[in-house]
Amino acid sequence: MTLIIIILFSTTGFSKFLEKESKPDFTSYSNIIFVKDDGTADYIRIQDAIDNANFADIIFVYEGIYNETLTIDKTLIIEGEKKNTTIINGMYKEKVVHIKADNVVFTDFTVKNSNGFKENAAIYIENDNITISNSIIFRTRTGIIVNNSNNIKIENCLLHTNGEGIWIKNSYSVNIKNSELCNNGISINSYKSRNIFFEKLNVHESGIAFFINDSSNIEFFSCAIYDNNDNGGGVFFYNSQNIFVENCNAIHNGVGFKIVNSTNIYFNKCSLENNTHFTFWIQKKSNNIYINKCKIINNLRHGVHITDSICTLINSNIYKNYIDSVFAQNSIVYAENNFWGSKLGPVFSKGFRLVNKLSKDFGKIMFLPWSIRYFENSGSNWIIKEIFEKTIIQGYGDDSFKLDGIDIDSDGLPDWWEEEFGYNILVWDDHFNLDPDDDALNNFEECLVYDWGADPFKKDIFLEVDYTISKTSGVSNKPPEKYVNQMKERFSEHNITLHVDLIEFDGGEEIPYISNFNYDVLIDLYWKYFLHNDLNNPRKNIFHYGLICDSGPGSGFAFIGWAHLNSFCISAEDISNSYPRFERGKIISSGIMHETGHTLGLLADDFGGIDNHASIFPKYFEFWRYWKYKSVMNYGRTYSILDFSDGDNGRIDYNDWANMEFDFFKNSHFEWPKS
Repeated sequence: MTLIIIILFSTTGFSKFLEKESKPDFTSYSNIIFVKDDGTADYIRIQDAIDNANFADIIFVYEGIYNETLTIDKTLIIEGEKKNTTIINGMYKEKVVHIKADNVVFTDFTVKNSNGFKENAAIYIENDNITISNSIIFRTRTGIIVNNSNNIKIENCLLHTNGEGIWIKNSYSVNIKNSELCNNGISINSYKSRNIFFEKLNVHESGIAFFINDSSNIEFFSCAIYDNNDNGGGVFFYNSQNIFVENCNAIHNGVGFKIVNSTNIYFNKCSLENNTHFTFWIQKKSNNIYINKCKIINNLRHGVHITDSICTLINSNIYKNYIDSVFAQNSIVYAENNFWGSKLGPVFSKGFRLVNKLSKDFGKIMFLPWSIRYFENSGSNWIIKEIFEKTIIQGYGDDSFKLDGIDIDSDGLPDWWEEEFGYNILVWDDHFNLDPDDDALNNFEECLVYDWGADPFKKDIFLEVDYTISKTSGVSNKPPEKYVNQMKERFSEHNITLHVDLIEFDGGEEIPYISNFNYDVLIDLYWKYFLHNDLNNPRKNIFHYGLICDSGPGSGFAFIGWAHLNSFCISAEDISNSYPRFERGKIISSGIMHETGHTLGLLADDFGGIDNHASIFPKYFEFWRYWKYKSVMNYGRTYSILDFSDGDNGRIDYNDWANMEFDFFKNSHFEWPKS
């Protein structure tokens, strides 16, 4: 008789629970186990309830803080009372919730604080038919890892402040919907996986929203991909195929969609606006890229930028893209029946900017016939702000800790430091919020780096630079001392002390040679060599971080390694090959200053002369327009000047120094338009 009851439950009650969006009616079941941290229920610890549960039991957890890790090794429903207040604190262990059984439902929890090593996660899934729902997951190396698993559902979740939000690897049939992901280095990373379905995802303020690598059969529906990293940000497809993107908004990212060596990708009725660098960036023998009924307008640099590939662009509105609407290099673009912003159609030009420009370099753009009317049904049928709300994340939510030394007033800082800088040792001061010099380092952080020259009444910027061994004999990726000193002098002229850690401040390591690595590997390097895999490492709140290598994911760009834009990578070998007339050490140092500017909030949407590819070449209008912008942030001057502009060079100039945001590196925001 007992066996019959179990079978009936597993085939009816359990499957019905999977379909329900509300909490189950406990009165209809007898096999419910209760957990409460005050000892008034069946168990105090969730793991004890799991260990003593039977197949297909329900474990209901009352709100409270549960300092433990879970191993779920049997089919169960585990539900929290309220997701915001039913908290599992993993205490920096490898896996906070480890799911090792099929047919598990885990819902209505907050899960936080995994360890910081690769493969460490808040929720680690390695079995099939798993549902994760209505949960908050944050402060982890990776929020959810789906490893070699099938039929996974993740819905109605918030994942923020993770090195990676969700990492899907070697898995099949993963459905992620109605969730928000923000302030992650990579929000969703898919590797060697297939049949992945994304629907109604709200992804913002991430280093890269989606990193799809060696994966296939991917579908995107009604996703909001917006306000992600100005130097990256959107959706990246690498070595992938059979992808369908429909009714999505890619608004104000560094890159809308980057497609590398990928095939059979179809975009339908998507809106792409205000992206800062590339809207569609298609390269390296990507073929069968089909863009239909899309709206590609008002992007700050390039519309469709394609090299060594083939693309079809039809029935779309594409105009008012600042440098060009379509650029083809060694590529073929079939661009018939589009509206180019004018009844007169597009204009071809290799140089000065004209309205709705097309340009090519050993490529073909076939644009006849064109539409003389705007396509009313192009683009998505919804607006981001009318559907989604943005969760604002500041800082990293670190655990507090006490500094050594006598502290009579118990305000967190030792008496010797307060005496040196004029504070009364008998009066409690809010040092965690005091920042008298407005350099985004509070007094607590200033005290931490006192031995390295920090002064709470003088602006300080701390920068750690790590560098790989170069494959080229006799060449170093370490920034030369003479250029480092020049950078320090430029900051000093503006009453800012730049501290560069090349080994002096417990950082600045020479690390083993590594080349041609992808963005996900860069995240691993950030965690290993900067954070040393420690979520509570205070350096992330004090230091900006740079990695100099021979050849990385890009020539030079700022990136988010965890939750905020505090880091950059420079590929010295690649840039030196492109600019042989410049000394390698000067290239490295100029790149450092340029990318540090990004971590201080100097972005492409602040001023048209920042990160403008057209400003490099005299044949372009932008070269002459921004000639007086004498700044390392100007691509036309990056390697010839080692300074920011003070805005004194005429009307079309920009005062970099006055517009720096010192707290941007730990409170990054990419909203558009800027508030």
